[in-house]
Amino acid sequence: MNFRLEIVTDLERFTALRDHWQKLWAASNGRIFQSHDWISGWLAGVRDRKEIRPQIALAWQGNVLAAAMPCAVHRRSGLRILHWAAQLFSDYCDCLVDQAQDGSVLLPLLWDGMKQFGGFDLISLQQVRPDAGCRGFLDALVNNSGQLEIAPREKRCMRIENQWPDGTAFFRSLNKKARNNHTRGKRILSELGGEVSFRVIEPGQPVQDVVAEILRLKEVWLHTHDPNSTLFGSDGTALRAVLDRAWKSGLAYIFLLECGGRIAAASINFVYAGRMEAYLTSYDEAFERASPGTILIVEYAQWSFDRRLTLVDFLRGDEAFKFRMANAETLLSTFTGARTLVGHVAISGHRWLARHRKRQDAVESTAEAEPEAVG
Repeated sequence: MNFRLEIVTDLERFTALRDHWQKLWAASNGRIFQSHDWISGWLAGVRDRKEIRPQIALAWQGNVLAAAMPCAVHRRSGLRILHWAAQLFSDYCDCLVDQAQDGSVLLPLLWDGMKQFGGFDLISLQQVRPDAGCRGFLDALVNNSGQLEIAPREKRCMRIENQWPDGTAFFRSLNKKARNNHTRGKRILSELGGEVSFRVIEPGQPVQDVVAEILRLKEVWLHTHDPNSTLFGSDGTALRAVLDRAWKSGLAYIFLLECGGRIAAASINFVYAGRMEAYLTSYDEAFERASPGTILIVEYAQWSFDRRLTLVDFLRGDEAFKFRMANAETLLSTFTGARTLVGHVAISGHRWLARHRKRQDAVESTAEAEPEAVG
């Protein structure tokens, strides 16, 4: 079969591909993070940032889009680094390959086209699941050709896999302490602010004011707990653009725990393909004593299992509540490499610096362990 390669480097061309892309996304069983709405939202949010340029490889069979590798090049400290498109905001990253096509042919075509097009020194493809469509190909680049390496640290994604006939059975399966804490938290909430309610905002409903309040609460929390977060600047603008497109996609739901008509906790989640993905959460610190975020998780988990969803995925992050609630996990890998001499020099320098720091730490540890001389 003959395939035609195209490299997309601007938002306008990618926008025009929407119908073709969405057909491929459906034929690939893609996740929301590879949908046209998600990537185009991110591209719109970063279009004025000169340090970021889209670089999306497409394989066409006639007028049919057969596969895609959605990437972007970020310039940082003088280096050009190839990432997945919207990698910062995407918990699971992947290529799209029509399941009726041969990925063993299409993925090398996309990768070779990306390298020949050039424009990057380093490669950092993160958040790759073990069952990602591109995983076997990337593993082969590590094991067979040595073009890439797998970073030693893997990111964990925790989830609740549905083992119950409904939400009530799920709640009853929680240990006694968890059930009591849920009831106690609701009581504390009512004492702090009045009537407690759980509410779901479904696709198609107006959400602009609600989303603005959720992001405001998130920023208040970040100012206290992570004041250096990039979400206060241009990354925050990109996140808003991504969430706006995600809502319009019809895959997003907003789950609210309200107290006296005021948001105590909120979560923007995605519901599709029989699963829920909990993406962005925030809560009002005025209600922190009641642990409103944990209450909300139990509520939307029950909602999910009442609708026979197969799982509730907490996505990236190692927060303590995820370990308490989850019964399964997925490890995400990062694939790194160099394309140019500058890239190889940068990797060599990074390795030398890491070894130097390790030796220095060992010397300092030894010095601290030695007993003081007795005079």
